[in-house]
Amino acid sequence: MGKRSNGEGSVFPYKNGWAGYVWVTTPTGERKRKWAYGKTRHETHDKWLKLHEAARKGPVVTNSPRVADYLTYWLRNVVEPNLAPKTAANYEMFSRLYIVPALGAKRLDKLTVRDVQSWVNKIRIQCQCCAQGKDTARPDKHANPKRRKHCCAVGKCCREVPSDWIVHDAYMTLRAALSNAVREEALTRNVAANVKMSVPRERKVKPWNVDEARAFLESARTCEDPMYPAYVLVLILGLRLGEALGLRWEDVDLERAEMTIGWQLQRVAGHLLHRQTKTDASERV
Repeated sequence: MGKRSNGEGSVFPYKNGWAGYVWVTTPTGERKRKWAYGKTRHETHDKWLKLHEAARKGPVVTNSPRVADYLTYWLRNVVEPNLAPKTAANYEMFSRLYIVPALGAKRLDKLTVRDVQSWVNKIRIQCQCCAQGKDTARPDKHANPKRRKHCCAVGKCCREVPSDWIVHDAYMTLRAALSNAVREEALTRNVAANVKMSVPRERKVKPWNVDEARAFLESARTCEDPMYPAYVLVLILGLRLGEALGLRWEDVDLERAEMTIGWQLQRVAGHLLHRQTKTDASERV
């Protein structure tokens, strides 16, 4: 069976391979055994040494959840109570559609840099209509041809690959969750932080010039467009769309010709939310 080296007393033959354990302190302050397994003594000994090093540096988790379970915990207990509803909804969407289907079954402490890099590379080229079953969910018959099965479900893949920003935001969602796991000492390092991920270029938008904006406003006023006041607020005063839609009459002082911007209207998960602006800097007169 082989002889153990000096000082290696807790590495021993086990079933069809080798096993070893190290006494560690968990994040809750308990003393527990953390096990390492391998097919050879050398492989197990290397894992055993890494466990010793981890135990020396600080608390070690002995029972790690799956990625999907940790994301559920993170969204419910960390994201929703502390971040804006729109941000929480985006994190939930990226977790549900992109992270969980590919990485959800893996144990949190077994997730590697290679796993994350392979996942990022895959979603860049993967048709999301196929992956998310969008066309499969459509009925076979519908008066509108676009609302019945017409592409991926009938063998005509539409190649609906995500944009660079979608891939980037999905990656940043996973990275944020793993960073929280490190803060909570459920992980010793954030493997997503070591993944190569470039930031997409901002889309260049050509704004209207003064003459174009004036022509638009004059046309809207001539046609008595009911949204004309909103167009003025956006084009002349620079209000964001949510700020213009969230404006209340009590925020407007017609006599002093002043308006206080402090609220916005957002659509989150199919519901309209009237809430304060995101930052103090957004509040202005």
